[in-house]
Amino acid sequence: MSRKPSLLAAAIKTAEEPTPPPAAPAAFDAPAEPKGRARNSQPTGSYVAPSRANKTAKTHYLPPAYWETLEEVSFRTRDEQGKRIPQERLVAEALNLLFMKYNYPQVRESGD
Repeated sequence: MSRKPSLLAAAIKTAEEPTPPPAAPAAFDAPAEPKGRARNSQPTGSYVAPSRANKTAKTHYLPPAYWETLEEVSFRTRDEQGKRIPQERLVAEALNLLFMKYNYPQVRESGD
């Protein structure tokens, strides 16, 4: 059975290698890429699940009772085919009701 290469030895070897001095930027080079990334851009070659394509994630800090109730509603509620309704769909429905309350247009997903 062969041994795995030592991570410590690889780190020491990398640390001992001399680094080349940074090249001075030329006057005719293209402008530097902006520091911020586009909102929906993904690194090249990274996999995105089809269910998450063209979507963004947001985190909200709420008391545990909200999350427990959302889980309970999701568990007990079924759609026309008898399948459990995902929490994401329930939150989207709740947001649309909130938008209606404050006279904003509803968001329609392409899959509906």
